[in-house]
Amino acid sequence: MIATRTISTRAAFLPIVLAAIALTLVGASSAHAGEWLERSCSYNSEYLGIEGWQPKALEDYGVAPNAYCERVPEGGGLNVYSTPDTSDDPFAGQRWTYKPPGGSTIAGGTLATRLRTRNGSSSVVSIVADRPVAQACEYPGCEEYVGNVSVPVGATEVYVQAICVPVYEGPTSPFVCHMPNSVSNKWEGDASVFSAEAGISSAEFLLATKTTPKASGFTGTLTGETVSGPGTLSFTATAGGPGVYQARVTIDGTTAWSQTPDENEGKCVPVTSTGGVRVFDAYQPCPIETAVHAEVHTAVLADGSHSIAVEVEDAAGDISTVYTGTLLIENHTSSPLPAAPIVSTSPPERGPCNGTPCDEAAKLAAAAGEAKTFTRALGHSPATLTGRLTSPTGTPIHDAQVKLLQQIVGSAAVTQIASATTSANGSWSLKAPAGASRLLQVAFYSHTLDTTPASTLDFHESVQGAVSIHVPHRAWLGHALVFSGQLAGGYVPAGGESVQMEIFYGGRWRTIEVLPTNNAGRWSYKYVFTLGVGASYLFRAVTVPNGAYPYMSSHSKPVPVTVVR
Repeated sequence: MIATRTISTRAAFLPIVLAAIALTLVGASSAHAGEWLERSCSYNSEYLGIEGWQPKALEDYGVAPNAYCERVPEGGGLNVYSTPDTSDDPFAGQRWTYKPPGGSTIAGGTLATRLRTRNGSSSVVSIVADRPVAQACEYPGCEEYVGNVSVPVGATEVYVQAICVPVYEGPTSPFVCHMPNSVSNKWEGDASVFSAEAGISSAEFLLATKTTPKASGFTGTLTGETVSGPGTLSFTATAGGPGVYQARVTIDGTTAWSQTPDENEGKCVPVTSTGGVRVFDAYQPCPIETAVHAEVHTAVLADGSHSIAVEVEDAAGDISTVYTGTLLIENHTSSPLPAAPIVSTSPPERGPCNGTPCDEAAKLAAAAGEAKTFTRALGHSPATLTGRLTSPTGTPIHDAQVKLLQQIVGSAAVTQIASATTSANGSWSLKAPAGASRLLQVAFYSHTLDTTPASTLDFHESVQGAVSIHVPHRAWLGHALVFSGQLAGGYVPAGGESVQMEIFYGGRWRTIEVLPTNNAGRWSYKYVFTLGVGASYLFRAVTVPNGAYPYMSSHSKPVPVTVVR
């Protein structure tokens, strides 16, 4: 069955002002803080946007500076000018100003700059500790400067400006701004009428934040003392500066769930990293505040007491532990891997000893540092488990067969998936093929025909699910847009699994429908636009585990759709 939804949307347009350039840096005290790199204007001839930059015409100049970042193949730039008109007031001109996001300061950076003068001053200015630090090109000592300008550490504002310099023409003449006749016309085109021009073709700002992530409003079953089945946790995360990048739930120090709760239309996904610093092509890459919902399959955890902690990380790499607690897991009333029933009343045939020396009290132990609870993405490399088999006194048991059994979450079936023979020092290594969330149990039988293991060792694996989404990238007004996709990995429960369709609108992801898949995990959905011609929207599909689906919640990659008439 195909679900259909018709909605009305209003396209939001942000006009791009064409304007000329001036740049300013304001100083701030240094502090130990997380850092990230913001790129703006252009990079490798690609337009990146000019968020954070504000144009201004100085001294009531009346003309806005120009932003050409998006208008030419070479990447363009932020440009400012001053015109040598006798009607200009002294020091008239234009300016582009950059200020960092709230809760952050400028810790450095580089500006690709071009400064030119004929009868004025063009400059890149940094204000550090209330003092200007400038790269300037001033008449008559400079006609042109092209090169990179470094942004000093501790700046909180940057500006680029071009101004006219008043000229003294005699005791009976006023100070005026115009191009003197002695200056030859060396500039081409409209540039010949400028007394000063400044431009930035690209900007990289290293930004720092002193704030730390926080969270509030914790609810869900993982906040209680006793938990069984799927565990949930919901809260609101906040982070100043670059915003909330990731939330994580750890159990006994091992990550059981992690996710970027809001990718902010892809802005919160780093384009690369340099020197351990994430690089974003956005002024505010991640949301300052966002809702977080975590789901943890507790069936993969051993029964008993466990410690739980929640971490929130901002895009600058600052991590705060925002919640800690204790859980009592109660899922298994008996051993999850029951031994085969004994139907004979006579002593069973046990066969020869399994390994040397023969020891019915032998113990399996995981290798040092081996995690017993772990999370991985669907389809990634198989898990390799390692450890040793020894007697109670520590004597290695060699040439013994150990078996690897698995039990998928939500299933009672137990199957053998691997085996290995111990080495001279009792060590073993078992490789589990890719699968769903499950209990992995290493079992040692002291005799070859035993049906009850002498020793077992449990590993609990949680697997992040995957869901695909397919849709045309153009939607015609008033016509149905058909989405489709499929859950990966199999194990779809009878009756299907739930998929949640979401649209990014009004600054956040919004649920527009919850629909079932078929038994093969396939789903489809119809959506109709009635307004919004020319606007683009992001959609994604999110899995909603129902307890029988052995994967953690996941979402598809956002897909853009543009509305056309």
